Amino acid sequence: MDKQQAAQESTRSFYTKVITLLVFVGLMTSFIYYFNNSVPDVKYVAMENLQQRFSQSVTNSHWQWQAEGRPNMIMLVHYEPDPDKNNQPVERDRRPIAMGLNGYPRAEPSSEGCGKLWQMILNMPLEVESFKVFAEYFADPDEEDNLDQAKCRFRLSVGPSFEYFLANGQVSSLSR
Repeated sequence: MDKQQAAQESTRSFYTKVITLLVFVGLMTSFIYYFNNSVPDVKYVAMENLQQRFSQSVTNSHWQWQAEGRPNMIMLVHYEPDPDKNNQPVERDRRPIAMGLNGYPRAEPSSEGCGKLWQMILNMPLEVESFKVFAEYFADPDEEDNLDQAKCRFRLSVGPSFEYFLANGQVSSLSR
């Protein structure tokens, strides 16, 4: 083999290696992008489940308040998700919940009051998957109208949040 053929072979080998490397990098980038976007957001899913549990507990407490003759406070019972071997619900805990005149759980008008409301309703600390949940109170922006729009917002530092409206017991859907 002469020098010119050896140089051409070396150049061809170099370009083959570069093209192989580029194809490999392209495939790896595609796989990483695909798997990164196809995995559900764990914080969002966990917060969505808690939002649904919060809403269900608010509804349960309202009907319990009605059934007990509209007292100032009710005892909300929390059950395990799975029944026992006799298919009976297993009680996990009981929590007293202060009820408003509207028949929905009430909170003191402060962020601490909203935090206590979270703990009473869900029977758990302000945490989601080891991330701190921030409880914030927002007063009615226009107190001259007849609508009370005071609310508690429960949010992660970055990511999903939902709101609980104190006047009507409505729980908003989850927002990103």
